Amino acid sequence: MLKYDVIVLGSGCGLEIVEQAAAHGLTTALIEPGALGGTCLNLGCIPSKMLIAPADLVAETERAARLGVKMSVQEVDFPTIMHRMRHSRAESQQRLEQRVKNEQGTHLYSTAGEFIKTGIIQADHEELEGKQIFIAAGARPLIPPIHGLEKVDYLTNESVLELEELPKSIIILGGGYIAVEFAHFFAAMGSTVTIIEMADRLVTGEEPEISRVLQDELSRRVHIVTGMKAESVSTKGALVTVTGRNQSTNKSSTFEAESLMVALGRRSNADILHVERADIKTNSHGFIEVDEYMNTTQSNVYAIGDINGRSMFRHSANVMALVGAANAFDHDSIPMDYSAIPHAVYSYPQIASVGLTEAQAKAAKYDVITSITPYTDVAKGEALDEQAGFAKAIVDKKSERILGFHIIGPSAPVLIQEVVNAMKSGGNMDEILRAIHIHPSLTELIPSAFADMR
Repeated sequence: MLKYDVIVLGSGCGLEIVEQAAAHGLTTALIEPGALGGTCLNLGCIPSKMLIAPADLVAETERAARLGVKMSVQEVDFPTIMHRMRHSRAESQQRLEQRVKNEQGTHLYSTAGEFIKTGIIQADHEELEGKQIFIAAGARPLIPPIHGLEKVDYLTNESVLELEELPKSIIILGGGYIAVEFAHFFAAMGSTVTIIEMADRLVTGEEPEISRVLQDELSRRVHIVTGMKAESVSTKGALVTVTGRNQSTNKSSTFEAESLMVALGRRSNADILHVERADIKTNSHGFIEVDEYMNTTQSNVYAIGDINGRSMFRHSANVMALVGAANAFDHDSIPMDYSAIPHAVYSYPQIASVGLTEAQAKAAKYDVITSITPYTDVAKGEALDEQAGFAKAIVDKKSERILGFHIIGPSAPVLIQEVVNAMKSGGNMDEILRAIHIHPSLTELIPSAFADMR
């Protein structure tokens, strides 16, 4: 049996642990069956945003027409777009491999790993014992038990990245972040796109007002069907047929397309690791239970990133890794703070949010005040003719502390950062109102949202 100070399962945010362990002079086993870099680099945020970038350029032609500039897209070179993404990904993978090889005391096991019992991992026919173990093995696409789905060659957010030819038409099952981003991408590339979502609106984790604007805007280019549960899938010649049932009327409908993509959520990889053999508890959805210090139910085992389901974004995962490393290696007692973790949806229009929704704030018994401020309330928004976008602020009436902030419109992921910084440094809206903002600029949207409350 080989003994290590630290065993790390997964090389996404797990690479943060590897670096911290090396800095502390600890011997580390890194177990990764796939390409280094985890979901974000290889199958998620980075490659998908390399596809979204050209899609945004195509979608911008509509805004150009509204501004008096008539332009058209002469050609979309789908193979070149896909090749660029995969080439960039391969280069990043090579850099990461070299980085891991240069880490002192680190041994890479390019194979799957699983628990044998508490503290013992099997990898590459070896039994490894770790004084401390970090589980950072991520999540995978959730594939629901839809009748006939197993007989269809469907796409997921992973396999879609390997496409060589653009499908003429595609059905996307799901209305969450992944679904709306790829709907935007395929529509911009020239596919006929249909979204089928069981809920009554898209991106149900966002504010209802944001969902409505997204659906209105995306419907210009995508056929969106909400309140429809997919019940069966079959093939008919070269086409895929999805049969669904309306959740309100109970009526059945059929939809046909050349390709099918399943984007119905994510499931933890904890089951693949057989964490139950180490008495590590999971919740009802299969995600590993952790406390505020990133500890599992085993004191020397930590679970970070998507595998615990707490905040499934790479930036969250990296912070979890740093918190877990500090508690494990420096014997600190630093809790994970989820209160001001932002996220973005790179649909068209873009979405960004931080903190509580209005419903969550009210459920937490806050006496809330809210404001909705259109982009056109600021000069730069008017210049862009941004008629749909807005910012929604949610503030505690008594303390004037910022509880949440939500944006849909151009540059939303950039604009939200000012609010994130304010929430982390005290959280009172006066911190934003006292700051001087460039005029004219979209950043004026942020103080305008809070000024409306006074």
